[in-house]
Amino acid sequence: MGLWTSDSKGAVAGSRSAGGATYRPGARFGPQGVRRISALYTPYNYETGVDLREQMTLCDAGDVFAIPGNLEKSFDQISKGVSHIFSSGALPLIVGGDHSIGYPCVRGIAECTSKRIGIIHFDRHLDTQAKDMDEGMHPTPWYWATNLPNVSAKNLVQLGIGGWQVPRAGVEVARDRETNILTIDDIEKLGLEKTAEIALELAWKDTDAVYISFDVDSIDCGFVPGTGWPEPGGFPPREALRILGLVAAEGICGLEVVEVSPPYDTSDITSLVGTRIIVDTLGSLVAHGKLGAHRALIDKPVKF
Repeated sequence: MGLWTSDSKGAVAGSRSAGGATYRPGARFGPQGVRRISALYTPYNYETGVDLREQMTLCDAGDVFAIPGNLEKSFDQISKGVSHIFSSGALPLIVGGDHSIGYPCVRGIAECTSKRIGIIHFDRHLDTQAKDMDEGMHPTPWYWATNLPNVSAKNLVQLGIGGWQVPRAGVEVARDRETNILTIDDIEKLGLEKTAEIALELAWKDTDAVYISFDVDSIDCGFVPGTGWPEPGGFPPREALRILGLVAAEGICGLEVVEVSPPYDTSDITSLVGTRIIVDTLGSLVAHGKLGAHRALIDKPVKF
């Protein structure tokens, strides 16, 4: 990756905010872990024929400074950083950090456009309750994000939800706000292509853009031991990446990868999955001619 220029099509930025974690810490080291293991990869993918180095300009914008112990100030910092990237015309590719960053990341994009935004959310957990431990912790980002005027809960599509870690408080909000939930069992019955088709239909309905939030704990914990809240029974990596590629093919306005926790990882395999999420998304955008399409949304660029 190069330095940030006005021609950058995508910008990777770390968000080391992990103050919203309620169980295992360590996601603040996620950006470092993903960057380190990304050195394993070449820019070329044999299956798609995409060479990212030849077909796009990608830069590393560094990390957004987080304020330890102060979620709200950290959220303000994250929103400013994402807004700055988005307003420049680069596609924000955010590496967390715990999942509480979902709200400020979406807010950072939403304040730069008058257009409506849908969300496709890969996770084992709903993350839709208003508070956890009386704060905006990592089970809360979509409650707050869907309060934004141009982000409707009816365009929030949640893939892979299930297991014994889905609080009733979040279920009640999801039902009241009419979010769209496909459990692992639903996806197994529907198949990967049909799942992607449904997700796209619901997220894009009456919207102008889609944001992807990918929590690595949506993948079965046997494949991703280095995460803050592991849950058995999730996606196999191949299936998650297949759905991701299909939904990204229609274009996105931003991507976040969250809950990579290197201190709990084994042989960097969770960080490697995080890297794959980013490069597979970019590969799909390039292959389908959608990289840079988000620039048409920027009608209220911010300056700091």
